[in-house]
Amino acid sequence: MATLGLDDDELKAVEQTLARLAQLSSSIQSLKMDILKSNPLPHPSSLQASAQILQRNLQTVLDNLSENSELFSRIAVHPSTNYPGRTQENVLTQLLRKKLEPDVEELVEQGRETARLATPEGIAELQGIWDELREWTHDRIASYVRDEAGDVYTKEEREMGIENVRTGLKKGLDEESDEEEDEEEEDEDDENEDAMDGVTKSAAVARGPEPEALLWFASRGDFDVPRNVEYERKVGGKRGYEGVNIPPGSGSS
Repeated sequence: MATLGLDDDELKAVEQTLARLAQLSSSIQSLKMDILKSNPLPHPSSLQASAQILQRNLQTVLDNLSENSELFSRIAVHPSTNYPGRTQENVLTQLLRKKLEPDVEELVEQGRETARLATPEGIAELQGIWDELREWTHDRIASYVRDEAGDVYTKEEREMGIENVRTGLKKGLDEESDEEEDEEEEDEDDENEDAMDGVTKSAAVARGPEPEALLWFASRGDFDVPRNVEYERKVGGKRGYEGVNIPPGSGSS
């Protein structure tokens, strides 16, 4: 104690901090071994319990460091004269180094940045980033629907020239779309003309008597088919002498 220049309470605080750091290190090592040995990963409830234990250990270390910040800021660590510096040089270097290792320093910076973002100011900054991103997304979607959705070429293809775009087609996409529209219009016109021609032809060609009437006439010599004989044509069928081309004056002879 005389060498360290610490009283009993200060030495107790140092030993307490060392014990809590050892407990934290043990918890981290235990979680690491559980993850390495488990295949697949441990159950989420187990990981959550381990994370809560680590959080409590970290909190106790931070509380202890905060309570004794003045003590730790004025303690100067130096090896004693009987320390085996030659055989334990690596350990001595780690204990006396004043800067963190590169990988540890990177993790510390990430932790500090995360802690800063967790503050009200950091949350407001993140919200501003999300608001700006949302506004840009809405504008981009509107621009795409208005200017690009109906275009067969992308903006980049238009900029580099559509003649350089390899589509695998013999004709350009714009020309093909125009021709398809023309073909659709021509098909519609042809269908309309065919329908009109069919109506005209059906009107021009007079339909003769029903087959049932002809068969009845062939067997009986009479066009008056009895009512109990069913016609194949249910609607619009001709009955009796309808459709029969009788020469003028034949009925009187």
